[in-house]
Amino acid sequence: MLRTTDDVLRWAGRLVDPPLRTAIGRLPEPSREVAELQLGWHHLTWGGVDAPAVSVRSALTLVCADAVGGDPHDAVPSAVAVELMHHWSAIRRDLVDEHADGTAWGVVGAEPASLGGEALLALAFDVIATGDPTRSSPARIRQRSGQASPDRAMLRVLGDTVQELLHGQHASLALRDTRPGATPAGEERTDLLRDTLAMVEQRTGALFGCACALGAAAGGGDPAQVERLRLFGVRLGLAVQFTEDLAGIGADLRRRRRSLPVAAAIAAGADELAALFEGRTRLSDADLERAAKTIEQSGAREWCRRQADELLSQALLTLDLASPSPAAVAELVALARRATATPR
Repeated sequence: MLRTTDDVLRWAGRLVDPPLRTAIGRLPEPSREVAELQLGWHHLTWGGVDAPAVSVRSALTLVCADAVGGDPHDAVPSAVAVELMHHWSAIRRDLVDEHADGTAWGVVGAEPASLGGEALLALAFDVIATGDPTRSSPARIRQRSGQASPDRAMLRVLGDTVQELLHGQHASLALRDTRPGATPAGEERTDLLRDTLAMVEQRTGALFGCACALGAAAGGGDPAQVERLRLFGVRLGLAVQFTEDLAGIGADLRRRRRSLPVAAAIAAGADELAALFEGRTRLSDADLERAAKTIEQSGAREWCRRQADELLSQALLTLDLASPSPAAVAELVALARRATATPR
């Protein structure tokens, strides 16, 4: 009997949340405080309600292990490492984007938050290297299912993803400093959209790809399966970012964040939107309403919807090529559709 998506997410939470909390508890203060703030375990950052413990990324990691014929329990350390790396990346992203509301650095300040983020990243590597998020004794290297330890390959996946995420942060800095209306050339508008797409692939795409690849590797998948499931994750991550950017147009405009709909509108010739982003004064409600209308009239919103749909289709095609088990593929498809669901 196939599980519902909600069942899969609850199952992933039961498996991943306890060792994730134990791993965070191993961090020394004040890094532990930063981590707990970033994960929303302090009500200061989530308005008095408990934060979601485990994301769709963790579920993808576990189900990808099942997809290649492995035991999802073997992928729990990988799922914990993915969550740790995500929150390190989120701290770096918030600092680069100067977004403080509801974040760790909005509470403790930029430098302490940055140091806490580095502690999360170091912990992610430790969890992958030892295969034990809960250890309190010196590191021990695991052996699973009579195989040679796959830790070297998994560490390479983790390391490559960190490099991609850092590259994406550099790209975000460059985009923030770009003045898209400074020259009228259409080539610059096209470059903005191209660079924004590349940045998204290096950030959200890389993280989702890592989640799927680590799960497949932990499940004993062969290199071809690991790579195909990684590509599935990358395409899904891109589709997810399109979805999130469509849902967050208003907030992104207020922060002058060059999201995918903004970049697409400017590429389509929305000079008025480009001029708004060049300014430094606070945008009024009228400015925000005009900017949102400009995005709609430029066709950027509809283009982004089509891109999200196309990327999801590409992800699902790549999933078919990975030849996973039928039950696992059904769950991966359902998770992918849940992650990219957006009001039409």
